[in-house]
Amino acid sequence: MWLSRLTVNHCRIIASTELELAAHANVLYGGNASGKSSLLEALAVLSRGRSFRTPRIAELIQRGESELTVSAKVENGVAGGSYPLGVSKGIQTTRIRINHADVQQQAELSSHIPLTLIHPGSVELVTGSPSLRRAFLDWIAFYRFADFNQAWRNYQRILKQRNTCLRDPKQRYALGHWTGQLITLQPILYRYRVQALAALQVDLEASDGLLVNLGIPHLQLSNGFPGNIDAEDIAGLQQFFRQKEEQELKQGFSLYGAHRADLHILLEGVPAVRVASRGQMKLLAVALLLAQSHAAADDAAKRGIIAIDDLASELDEQNQQALYNTLRTTQQQLIITGTHHEPLRNRFADARVFHVEQGKASLR
Repeated sequence: MWLSRLTVNHCRIIASTELELAAHANVLYGGNASGKSSLLEALAVLSRGRSFRTPRIAELIQRGESELTVSAKVENGVAGGSYPLGVSKGIQTTRIRINHADVQQQAELSSHIPLTLIHPGSVELVTGSPSLRRAFLDWIAFYRFADFNQAWRNYQRILKQRNTCLRDPKQRYALGHWTGQLITLQPILYRYRVQALAALQVDLEASDGLLVNLGIPHLQLSNGFPGNIDAEDIAGLQQFFRQKEEQELKQGFSLYGAHRADLHILLEGVPAVRVASRGQMKLLAVALLLAQSHAAADDAAKRGIIAIDDLASELDEQNQQALYNTLRTTQQQLIITGTHHEPLRNRFADARVFHVEQGKASLR
């Protein structure tokens, strides 16, 4: 799967533009504030329902317009066909279409566009909160396992109900029911994440050329409970939640479970955030995201898309070269932005190059 066409309307400074994309490498270049990052934001809205720069859709909609639209033509290399899809988003409205049919869920649209985004803020995958690393791992599970998304959605619904019971004395009577439901889903989500992590570790080890001076990190999953608690032991979890009920009632929300899990990134047994330099952490984040793309696209029918927003400018020359050596060998579709096209064209001889100026992309 890859995108042969991307059309964007009313996204930040982009009034309307269309790109006919190449199957492998695509370069978008232009000056600062020309609209390069906005094109990747639009692609993120199509794939994930939101920008990587802001959670507020109102900030993306072009001034004076009521909604933005992003559409694409998807090429299915395995089946040999193609089909359109797209999304329109207003401040309070969303409309999604796949192959000329309306659909209700963003997850259904996301399943067609396995996008991995790499941008200057990606270092937060290493330095930031556990929620970022959970989402990172769950993105792999979403694409690898057909039932993961429904289990995850059920968990979020149950967690919300249980938190209401913990906060509101009038709802306290239902606490036992929702606790039981929450416990039932713990081993299910944990197993999906363990399998996603195993795939990620394999693909990360294949990035040894990128991490030659740093070493391959060891990835370790915590399950959202104290270390002695087994997320697959239902009886043990029942006892644990009984013991912690008073504590959770005082806090007014659920303190333990899959929603508190974390992915630990270790270098020689020590958290990378404690021993790696800022530049090393950036490189590590890039390697993790490249591995994510390959782990999520676990077969030819799920070929991934990697979008890189001017990250090379933050890497030294040696690491830039290692990054592009790695990218040249990937089978994923690449969409890369930069301020100058010559260095990128030199590294990707087959790249299709677009000049972006005042929100308009033109083929060069």
